[in-house]
Amino acid sequence: MYNICFYFIMFLFYAIFGWVMECIVCSINSKKFVHDRGFLIGPYCPIYGYGAMYMYFFLNRYYNDPIALFVMAMVGTSALEYFTSYFMEKLFKARWWDYSNVRFNLEGRICLRNSIAFGILGMAFVYILNPCFLSVIEKIPNTVLIVISCFCFIVFLTDNILSFSIMSKLKKNLTNIRKDSTSDIDKQVRKMLSNNKFYWRKLFNSFPKVKISLPSGETITNSIRKTLDSFDVLRKERKKRKKELKKELKGKKESSK
Repeated sequence: MYNICFYFIMFLFYAIFGWVMECIVCSINSKKFVHDRGFLIGPYCPIYGYGAMYMYFFLNRYYNDPIALFVMAMVGTSALEYFTSYFMEKLFKARWWDYSNVRFNLEGRICLRNSIAFGILGMAFVYILNPCFLSVIEKIPNTVLIVISCFCFIVFLTDNILSFSIMSKLKKNLTNIRKDSTSDIDKQVRKMLSNNKFYWRKLFNSFPKVKISLPSGETITNSIRKTLDSFDVLRKERKKRKKELKKELKGKKESSK
């Protein structure tokens, strides 16, 4: 029981670490604060957790050979990113990230730049990050670790169920959009997005280069972004109106005194 909880906590820690790292990198690149990353609602990117587990089980044997360690980290994590992209596209009919405009890419799913970064990250994991993580985790009493792990697992599992349920509805709704007319697509998209606006907004903010792999996919993607923008405008207008009403009420109260 303890070992399972230990591995899950490790997985979750690096999933959160990956989310933080993604937010920092994207914020620097876009020159604004970015906090929407990943498919799930919570602050974690599971692909980094899976990558960490691969490194933990398979890379420690290369501890005394930094070159082999770098190469194995680069190859293993790149394969993980490639197959994640492939299966997510097949599962949800959408390409969530695309490196086609980056030099030395493979089908737009992975690129040399990221692979090198993952290789460096793998070395940091083995030599710095994981030793620090293990030194901290070993100080936590077994019972406490098990309780924390069970609670986090329930939260993580619930998040997965909710997120994948919404994503499945996304796929179903997208495949039902058959019209070629932009106005018809706009109507269907607005109806489709009326529920779960928060998740839709998060999803398309997390993956700004998403490409829907369906007929009229580009038109549908543009329509979704346009509709989400219109929802944001309405939300801001409501907030503004609320503030104005509060000021009016406050003014009336003060004048009546």
